[in-house]
Amino acid sequence: MSEFSRCISAELLKIKRTLALRLAVLAPLIIVVLVFATTVQRGGTPAAGVNPLVGFAQLNLTLWTIVMLPFYAAMAAALLAAIEHSGDNWKYLLTLPISLQKLFLSKWLVGLTLLLLSTLVLAAGICLGAAVLRFCKPGWHQAAVPIGIVALRTLQTFLAAVLLWSIQMWISVRWRNFIVGLVVGVIAAMIMLAGVPRAQNAPIFVNVYPWSLPAMAMARMAEEMPSRIFPIAWGAVGGIAIGLAACRHLSRREY
Repeated sequence: MSEFSRCISAELLKIKRTLALRLAVLAPLIIVVLVFATTVQRGGTPAAGVNPLVGFAQLNLTLWTIVMLPFYAAMAAALLAAIEHSGDNWKYLLTLPISLQKLFLSKWLVGLTLLLLSTLVLAAGICLGAAVLRFCKPGWHQAAVPIGIVALRTLQTFLAAVLLWSIQMWISVRWRNFIVGLVVGVIAAMIMLAGVPRAQNAPIFVNVYPWSLPAMAMARMAEEMPSRIFPIAWGAVGGIAIGLAACRHLSRREY
């Protein structure tokens, strides 16, 4: 087993039975349950030719990308970093005969794995909720569960979220105080919430600002939009670049 694979294995062992792992499952499920409960109670018959389950999926992804994801990323990154900060484990880890860049890179990749897990749970929850709604709602029995669209849009939101995740991980690992990463996440989310409704007036901002990229990647999920390509590419490529820069910076600073 290579040095890097041992680092990955160690990081995976660390997150077992942790709040960070539970949060990766619970955070998306909270959104799905809330939207499902609201949709079940809502009356009305869908218009002809309109798939109401697409609207159900759209609402889930909208709440996830705009409301839950920024706070979840901040909390998850802080929890992962706290595994080392709280027990002062850095003193031990930095004495091991391993590359510090590989050490930080493994933590960043495991964090991305948690983000991917939450994305998969969200997609599965949306599809399962849509399938149940077909039998619960009158007039919805013939509606098709939009599995393909949900899978594609959730993948796109994940790629677009890599940049904000890398920033949150960098901040959380850099500062020992648990609150720093959370404060940055909350302030960034508030700026994003103020900017997304004005997307037509500030298209450059919402397509560049890291915390608004996931929302731009899934906007109007049933439509093919060439404009969504840039937020996805910028989120993925920029996130990888920032993640590698963070690993390099953290491996060179003194502890």
